[in-house]
Amino acid sequence: MKKRNTLTKHDLRRAIDNIYYQTQVLTMRMEDIERVLSDYIEFEKNEDKFKKFVDGKYKQEERKRSGKSTTPSEE
Repeated sequence: MKKRNTLTKHDLRRAIDNIYYQTQVLTMRMEDIERVLSDYIEFEKNEDKFKKFVDGKYKQEERKRSGKSTTPSEE
């Protein structure tokens, strides 16, 4: 009969702590990338041009409203 490896409370805690740590590292790196990109755009003095480009490229269509109300009607 094979012996199963059981997970202990400490194993789960270690795994959760590791996931939390990795999430924090990724968040910090993403913030650094955002800061560098923002500084580069500012350095090149292209804020307005870049904003127009992004707005044009990623512009979302306005959503059509349905005839239904999103709030409950009072009776």
